Amino acid sequence: MASLSTTLPLNRDSVFWAHKVVKNHVHRTPVVTNQTLSELASTPRAVEDLEGTRFAGRTPAKPVLRLWFKCENLQRIGAFKVRGAFYALHKLTEEPGWLEGGGKEKGVVTHSSGKKMSRLGLVERGYYTGRKLVSFA
Repeated sequence: MASLSTTLPLNRDSVFWAHKVVKNHVHRTPVVTNQTLSELASTPRAVEDLEGTRFAGRTPAKPVLRLWFKCENLQRIGAFKVRGAFYALHKLTEEPGWLEGGGKEKGVVTHSSGKKMSRLGLVERGYYTGRKLVSFA
């Protein structure tokens, strides 16, 4: 698990730094909108819909929303999580003494009940040779 003492704070600069680390390993996925979903999300509630709630007696809001969707399902292995896997292994290789302590030969141990094995297999191809991945179902 990541340690808060060694993890970058979440701010604009840390997001740009993480992007710089992973950008050559991931696909640039599109951002799209959907007019129908935006219109549905922008539909104001009726006064009657608010009865029996803490908003009863108030004028319903009339939101105007435009929804944006980042298509990370088009990412390698079909999920955004590959970005985190690339970044985590990159950070691991920067740990003091990692290489000298045999980190490259020892590899990484993790557990998964989902796509994590796929992510790790894809990511560690760039960092290791002779890897072995075992999945327990």
